[in-house]
Amino acid sequence: MRSLGIAVIALFLLAGCIGGQIKENRRIPLAKDTAQSGIQSDVDWVIDYRYVFRQTDLQQPGKIELSFTLQRKRGFYSLTVFVNYLGGEGRVLGKNAIYNLGNRSGVVQVNEGPFETPPGTVAIAFTSVSRDFKSKQ
Repeated sequence: MRSLGIAVIALFLLAGCIGGQIKENRRIPLAKDTAQSGIQSDVDWVIDYRYVFRQTDLQQPGKIELSFTLQRKRGFYSLTVFVNYLGGEGRVLGKNAIYNLGNRSGVVQVNEGPFETPPGTVAIAFTSVSRDFKSKQ
């Protein structure tokens, strides 16, 4: 029952962020059919990522194969990291949760896909939602 509650909360958070805009310095332009890699840092984590993006036509969904290692910079009550699919101007077209450290259990769930990307996807960005131990009290 607890996992259902977590899933519902994550779904509401996800729905609330679709259509938002990601700052230009956080966007990672997608290169088609070639393995790409990089590192992106946030106040809470550092992600070392690799991906291959396949898309035949910008008007059609694409597919991204993602692999990564994530290093947390501090302890958390919960942490969820998302890969966001961006259209022109950095608008969020969709997202997938790729890393979830869940409430008290310490269990980490990693999801590397492959994921279907929305039509019009030209870049990705990593974002997160976290709750530290102090805010839990």
